[in-house]
Amino acid sequence: MCDTIVITPKITGNKMLFAKNSDREPNEPQAVIFFPSKIHEEGEVSATYVNIPQVRKTKAFLLSKPSWIWGGEMGINEDNVAIGNEAVFTREPVSEKGLLGMDLLRIALERASSADMALEIITSLLENPGQGGNGGFTKRLLYHNSFIIADKEKAWILETAGKYWAAKKVDTIGTISNALTIGNDFDMIHPEAIEHAVKKHWCESVDDFEFNKAFGKRLYALFSGGRFRKERTEKLIRDKLPQLTVKEIFEILRDHGDTQNITKGSMRTVCMHAGGVISSQTTASMVCEISDITTVWITNNSAPCLSVFKPVWFNGNESTLPYVKEEEGMKHWYHGERFYRKALKNYLKAREFFEETAEKLELELLYKVNKAFEKEIPDFESLKDISKEAFSKSWKIIDGLISKTSELPAGKRSLYFKLYWLIQNSKFKG
Repeated sequence: MCDTIVITPKITGNKMLFAKNSDREPNEPQAVIFFPSKIHEEGEVSATYVNIPQVRKTKAFLLSKPSWIWGGEMGINEDNVAIGNEAVFTREPVSEKGLLGMDLLRIALERASSADMALEIITSLLENPGQGGNGGFTKRLLYHNSFIIADKEKAWILETAGKYWAAKKVDTIGTISNALTIGNDFDMIHPEAIEHAVKKHWCESVDDFEFNKAFGKRLYALFSGGRFRKERTEKLIRDKLPQLTVKEIFEILRDHGDTQNITKGSMRTVCMHAGGVISSQTTASMVCEISDITTVWITNNSAPCLSVFKPVWFNGNESTLPYVKEEEGMKHWYHGERFYRKALKNYLKAREFFEETAEKLELELLYKVNKAFEKEIPDFESLKDISKEAFSKSWKIIDGLISKTSELPAGKRSLYFKLYWLIQNSKFKG
């Protein structure tokens, strides 16, 4: 389960804001990896389950990537095309073999020079080879996908059901969760979608056709909490207007609704925590300030409420990430996860410790980034120094928090919560 947000320049005035929480299984590591622009000799590329024709040249991009999957949950390329995807559950059957939504996302990042082009690439791939395959880490999870696709000037919401799809331009604010939302207000649609829905008796005619009602499974949407979280993110954004800063986007991704007691577990919180009957939690977060020079803020850890957002930049050949190999990125994720597991013993006290130490660093980083771009575009080496400092200080803060939370007395937790994490920790490889 996930939440993706986009806020257009009509609101911000000078940039596109894109943000996403990726909700996956608790023990599924996910790290941000940089892929440079590359010339390919191979005729095919192997995605998670299927092969597709390769293109001659792929673009450079940052990708937040679950360890075992070829594609990724969210990312942005050198032409400032940003994409995030969501699982949605529809009346169309899900193919046992096909492109995962995360594969579709990566292919579009590799090839698209605009949001329009990314939309065209994804919808063409829905036809051939089609979407499908198991998206679960340790369990079977088959689903279709929705996407937010954005560049510097334009943003789209794309919702799919098998090969069928509907797309809607985002004028000011767009948010998606794990439910179809486009009704009859689409700007583009698969040419056979309405006819197919009528034949299936999901609607009577073109006059009463709505994509979400025709293709969506309402019960799944209810249980996933998708509609509630979509309404929540929209409300949080509008409550911040007209002064909407990137720091406030961080706080939206950290939102727990009306309660700070995460040990009850809920599919309705934007910052999602597993426990008891809830088996999904936020394992990575990203915020992109898309402009002429785009700043990408990443946690590279689970639980944004206990993670520092760190700035990263990249060009066609290199990034300012302090690592190159995927294994090194995963080390950072596991380091933060060791603190998170200890924090669950007494979450409220652990969050106090985190805010006492990490809040200052995040504010320093925001100030430093704003200062760096105040007069002119800084050179790439200066940006590398900012990212290096961010990751280094964050690592040290986590070291201190691991030590401090190791001595915490246990807080109040339900039996279900304790048993759930006892099982998860027994399987944790960090």
